[in-house]
Amino acid sequence: MNAENNFAARLIDAGRLAAIARTCGLKADVSYYVNEALKELWRTRSSEEAKKIAARWVLWDADGRPWPRMPPLENVVSFHRTAAAPVVKPPATPLQLIRDWFEKQDEEIRREIAGMAMLLVLDFRGPPENGSRERCGYLRRWLSQAGLPNHTVIGRALTFRTCFEYFAESRFTESGWTRSERAAFKILEDAKRDPNSETAHLAPIAKKMLDALPARKSRWIEVRKSWKQLAGTSLTPRALRIWNAVHMERGRRDSSREV
Repeated sequence: MNAENNFAARLIDAGRLAAIARTCGLKADVSYYVNEALKELWRTRSSEEAKKIAARWVLWDADGRPWPRMPPLENVVSFHRTAAAPVVKPPATPLQLIRDWFEKQDEEIRREIAGMAMLLVLDFRGPPENGSRERCGYLRRWLSQAGLPNHTVIGRALTFRTCFEYFAESRFTESGWTRSERAAFKILEDAKRDPNSETAHLAPIAKKMLDALPARKSRWIEVRKSWKQLAGTSLTPRALRIWNAVHMERGRRDSSREV
């Protein structure tokens, strides 16, 4: 089913890509991008499976050029029409993608991210009793708020990305973990020299941090991998512009149907 979903997504995106091509002076219409999607489909799937997927999503005009079956065009003829086109869910918003990524992290990582978000993203200075569960709830609601205009969704996504990467830099690099390790060792050394100093009160925390450091470092390596994948594909300026264009085009189609 993933192959069909990916193919359908490319067809839905064909109109936006054709519009961008026109602004760049390129002669690439919707049919061109549908044809490129078909080539990829036939290259990666068996002939039989490719034909079945194409039958549900593609129509050919009198000149033999392929077009998206949704919405149907006036000058097309069916290509082995065997089933109704499946219903395609609207593409996830950038904020939904961030929330999905957030929910896949383990509980400790979520608490750290939510704490970061409260300070850097939401600029929230809650009372001391505002615990990690409440902070996670605030972040979830901020990422899931419905009915936001496109520019607000994009602004929030960029804000989260910038703040998170600023916060996570020390966790994403070897030098960051080295600095944390050295700081903890220094606290323990100072406490050993002067057990009555203020620093000595931090010794148990430093010891606990050192004991947990290898496990935390390992978890954050995985966080870095998944975040780089998300940020490098769905949160780039180009990806956000594409999402905005697709969302606006879908809104125009929905409005025209209502009229």
